[in-house]
Amino acid sequence: MTLAMVAAVSLEAVELRCPETAGKLLAKIQRAGEQPSFVRPENLIELNCESCKLSRRRSGQRVARVLHRFDILGELVETLVVE
Repeated sequence: MTLAMVAAVSLEAVELRCPETAGKLLAKIQRAGEQPSFVRPENLIELNCESCKLSRRRSGQRVARVLHRFDILGELVETLVVE
């Protein structure tokens, strides 16, 4: 591997964090610095968030799970609450 090849393979880390519990890291994605060509609206990463579930239960809601959905670029699309 030449030096030019090493520079071209630089990885970009995208952190997926809970939007309600500031700072809570849910997952980290490593990708080569280019935008993926397969991105479509239905390409979602769905992560279960225990802290959001517990927070809602403490406030009296009946919650089975809370799912944060991110697109493949790491941006929050929606939060789904399952009763």
